[in-house]
Amino acid sequence: MPGTIYAVGPPLKRIFRRFLNRAQLTLDGVPATMREISQSRRASMIEISAPVNNPRALGIAHPHLSFNISISSSQLHRYAGTRSMFTLTRNNTLDWVRDWARFHVETQGVDSIILFDNASDIYNADALAEVLDNINGLRAFDVVSAPFQYGPVGLGRELTSARYLQFGVFEIARLRFLQDAAGVLNMDIDEMTHSPDSTTVFEAAADNDAGFLTLPGRWRYPEPGAPMLHGTHTLRQSGEEESMYPKWCLIPKGPQLGKSWRTHGIKGLPDQTQDGFGFFHCRMISENWHYDRSEYTEMALEPDPLAQAVMASTLKDAAA
Repeated sequence: MPGTIYAVGPPLKRIFRRFLNRAQLTLDGVPATMREISQSRRASMIEISAPVNNPRALGIAHPHLSFNISISSSQLHRYAGTRSMFTLTRNNTLDWVRDWARFHVETQGVDSIILFDNASDIYNADALAEVLDNINGLRAFDVVSAPFQYGPVGLGRELTSARYLQFGVFEIARLRFLQDAAGVLNMDIDEMTHSPDSTTVFEAAADNDAGFLTLPGRWRYPEPGAPMLHGTHTLRQSGEEESMYPKWCLIPKGPQLGKSWRTHGIKGLPDQTQDGFGFFHCRMISENWHYDRSEYTEMALEPDPLAQAVMASTLKDAAA
């Protein structure tokens, strides 16, 4: 609403909460009120309001420190009514970004994309923007700089659950860009959505009473020595497959309006699965920042006809 802004960041420690409580806040010089509206222990959200339209600067005056912060402009109008997809990315090969984006535009009707760039150092944000600019069918896109630490580093791949940056990015995506979108899909660059012929995840989410669709995932692997492209990931583990946390698609202005988005769903909402909808997690579409994914090579693998059919278009795109 006019005169209201949101500050998003890691959880507030006691000293910072005390600092804010003692500070005088203004929006464009007009005294403002503050209230914490965090829905998660992994991110803080502060609502700051004053009787001023479209504020441009937040002022913080404290007995020991005073400064102004520029306010990022709302982009809700640009994404209103779009079928949007967003993710956090760092140093992913530009060909991977292109194939991922084009695939979802062509198969799911995605027509807007937001990439939060986590301090990529092999190219700049302009390179990512150029990739998206060359994707036919996008009505809107942004590359948003997010040069912050992901969260405290644990001792193993299962001990990095803080994910402060990821939770903060989700809140920014919702509040600044996407809460007026027709639908929102959360997929990482190594994840490829699949759905039954002639329908999309957005349509399935809109038809669901919860306005939400849970997307189960399965690892898919390339042949040894195959090019590291999405389209070569057509092998599955023989026998029982390893399970993984799901991803999702939702209708922002539906029954989940105002609720915080999380990596694998919405707190308190049971999974909303439908037959035929899910995603393939491409094992070697990765910079191996988390762990060495090539460990899969000792597994027994077999062709997956569904993955072959779903991924066929990405190989065509890669050759174009």
